Amino acid sequence: MEERIYDYWAATLQDGYIGNLINIVNEAGGSHAFYDMSKEQMIEGLGITDRLAGYFEEKKLPRDNIEAAYYTMMEKGISYVNHTDDDYPIRLRDIASKPYGLFVKGSLPDELTPSVAIVGARECSEYGRLMAEYFGDRLAKEGIRIISGMAWGIDGIAQTAAIAAGGKSYAILGCGVDITYPARNKILYKRLCENGNGVISEYAPGTAAESRRFPPRNRLISGLCDALIVVEARAKSGTKITVDLAIDQGRTVMVVPGRLTDKLSTGCLNLLYQGALPATSVEAVLDVLGINRQIKLGDIKGPQTVADDTGIPEEMRAVLDILTIEPKSIDEIARDANMPSNNAMIILTKLEIENLVREVSPGYYIRQLELA
Repeated sequence: MEERIYDYWAATLQDGYIGNLINIVNEAGGSHAFYDMSKEQMIEGLGITDRLAGYFEEKKLPRDNIEAAYYTMMEKGISYVNHTDDDYPIRLRDIASKPYGLFVKGSLPDELTPSVAIVGARECSEYGRLMAEYFGDRLAKEGIRIISGMAWGIDGIAQTAAIAAGGKSYAILGCGVDITYPARNKILYKRLCENGNGVISEYAPGTAAESRRFPPRNRLISGLCDALIVVEARAKSGTKITVDLAIDQGRTVMVVPGRLTDKLSTGCLNLLYQGALPATSVEAVLDVLGINRQIKLGDIKGPQTVADDTGIPEEMRAVLDILTIEPKSIDEIARDANMPSNNAMIILTKLEIENLVREVSPGYYIRQLELA
């Protein structure tokens, strides 16, 4: 346990130094020996810069304080996994700048089960939402673990769908695992902390969410997956960081195609041009993972099956047929249906009760779709 406490301390250094920390500590003779080194000894014996040695020196706390923080962490239901532990993820062992250790609330992904990361735009379209739900739901039902960053938008939508389908999902955070970020994903966070799901970070508990901490965590999202799926990304998108890391790590990158005219599809189309594989169906993803399923003719269905709308009155049908997955205002709907706005509103309310349309923002509606 003595060395374990110092390993925990060494892992807290990852907040300010994402690099070859494991090599530095090993060169020092272990985490305890590293802790005991003075700044001058670090510079001379380890060949590191004055600035980096100063950072390590500043992060030293009394041994009793480190031990108290370690046991407080455990009391909160957070476990620490060192890079030397048997349960340290195999997929992370060979990536560049692998974490010295991981902090985990819940569970780590099963090593023998295929995993897919699903990432994309925070401010996604309804099309993007549907695709994230489709792949999260269907892949989870195939037993695939879903990896993402619990971000608002595509990430959280895919993970929510996976858990709702009875599957497992794991979030890699750019803050401590005891912090819900973003706060509006608190329900998802709670579900990720239980029932075999997990929240994972290389940052110590209590570490706040800051922009500088998110790019480094992306190498863990890509590192923990066998394939990465991008659902909507602008031309200049943070998602590109994760894609580049995935390529460097030898992971397969797949992209959900979008329309040429959509700004949220520009980044995806660029990736396809550069050689990423199109994610046109769950079966395509399973094929990339080397999972062969016996598929009968007619079994493959697209993700845009319209909810059952048989037997509705003609007037309601006139409004329903106008709607797609692109949001339309009440005035647009009334104009296209050639009826007063108040009549359109009444019909939309009835259609919403029948679960045939959905109000996506005040006064804007889309046609309700369901996963195939």
